[in-house]
Amino acid sequence: MKSLQAERDQILQQMAQIDTMEYGSLHAERRPAQGGGTTGPYYKHQVWEQGKNLSQRIPAAEAPALQTALTNRQRFEALAQEYIALTVQLTRRRAENATNSEQNANSWRRPSLRKSRPP
Repeated sequence: MKSLQAERDQILQQMAQIDTMEYGSLHAERRPAQGGGTTGPYYKHQVWEQGKNLSQRIPAAEAPALQTALTNRQRFEALAQEYIALTVQLTRRRAENATNSEQNANSWRRPSLRKSRPP
């Protein structure tokens, strides 16, 4: 159980180090240029909010920071799932240990205080 608790603590530390998060996705678009070739990339941030797909253009200079925030959110969610799984394991082990302790307590009997009589 100590190793599971240590893993949970490590996950919490990793979660605490994540300082930026954002919902949605980031897409790079290229457009055909006059005379051939393409222009861009142009970045579009899309997020689903209040039942609507909202989309906005993002300047190229802001795209790396936004992509980092998107990746951080995904990482945080994955860590949260790991934390939940470990907590469930700990809960089940504690319940098993409590059940085993109760069974051991019920099967243990106090020695008799009476002196045995010779036959």
